[in-house]
Amino acid sequence: MPRLICLLLLMSLSIPQPVRADPPKGGDWKLVFEDEFDGGKEKLAANWQFQNGPSGHILCSRWRDNAKLEDGLLKLVARKETRAKQDWTAASCWSKQAFTYGYFECRYRYAAATGTNNSFWIMTRGKPAQRFEIDINEGHFPNEVNMNLHNHTGKHWAKGGRWYYGPRPPDPTPSDAGLQFVLKEPVATSRIRFVSTDTGPVRVMELRAFPPSQQGYPSVFPNHMEAQPDVPNLAGGAKVEASSVLEPYTPEMAIDGKLGTPSRWLSARTVGPHHLTLDFGKERTLGCLQFISGWQEGEIWQGIVDDFRLESWDGEKWLPIPGASRKALQKDEPPVDPSHNLGKEFHTYALEWNEKELIYLFDGKIIRRMPNEICHGPAPVWLSLAIIRWGGALTDAIDGASMDVDYVRIWQRAPR
Repeated sequence: MPRLICLLLLMSLSIPQPVRADPPKGGDWKLVFEDEFDGGKEKLAANWQFQNGPSGHILCSRWRDNAKLEDGLLKLVARKETRAKQDWTAASCWSKQAFTYGYFECRYRYAAATGTNNSFWIMTRGKPAQRFEIDINEGHFPNEVNMNLHNHTGKHWAKGGRWYYGPRPPDPTPSDAGLQFVLKEPVATSRIRFVSTDTGPVRVMELRAFPPSQQGYPSVFPNHMEAQPDVPNLAGGAKVEASSVLEPYTPEMAIDGKLGTPSRWLSARTVGPHHLTLDFGKERTLGCLQFISGWQEGEIWQGIVDDFRLESWDGEKWLPIPGASRKALQKDEPPVDPSHNLGKEFHTYALEWNEKELIYLFDGKIIRRMPNEICHGPAPVWLSLAIIRWGGALTDAIDGASMDVDYVRIWQRAPR
């Protein structure tokens, strides 16, 4: 008997234990929707509708094939495969039933890979008078929680907040935004280009090119209290072109020698590749390249380009400039804190949505409150896994990783 008890105990530990964070006290709550994902494909089809096709704003298409029921979980699986001209696939679904006001709770585990967006959200469909989106959580591995509100009626606006389960990562610094590449071997070329596959808009504040110099090169962020080497910036006299432009941020702003807003080039709001090309007019020999991406808010840099490379034209084709890429700069990722790993643990993410306020909760504890400005009509609940640039580095760990959903429960207050 003791051996049987031990076996049963071990089996119970391997199953995700339900952690209920019931609705707040006060008011007569009634459970109006529940899916434990243990009823088979028929129940899944009765409750949820799935995307089947490409996604223009993210890096993956999403398909019903990427959602599977296993061990009482709904698994939304990411795969490295090309479908609908996108290099990754994942899954997204929304409830066939729409809801207005209530307490919305989902217990899930993140896909254990950076570059994934693990989402539980509410968004209108069709053409209601007011189109809105409430992101209860757009989670990024290993421990980031994002809570957002989007207005999709008229001119788009978004408000939100970020919260970390455990320590937050260090903020980006000028050394992350401003990069210098001193070439081991000089490159002779008439043209160079900056290429990024980030989702736009991509922001380049400055792109510079210098000939080989024995005296060194100017600082990426020049300190006017210090003498700077007198090395010409060849970019200043170049003809500049871009693959796209988000007005009024033209490509000429990326070579005007000015730092700060609004002097920077912005690409269109599309998935890359994005190009910024400099034509020197004749062959030049280059010894150093510099560029600054993003913009500065106080002491913090935002919008730093995550994926890029610099290339030169050999007269027939573009060639990567050795060492001048984000990949060449990347360091090994720090180990994930096992006690704050949302890709290992199941947690509950919840929202109390009422007429006046949106209240966001993590494991039953309030982590954010914001006024309800626009969300006053019915909308379905969504479960989505996406591949995105702003969720961290894209690695092979994404292939096969899954967002695992234990349950979705929705309560509403009984009418008075």
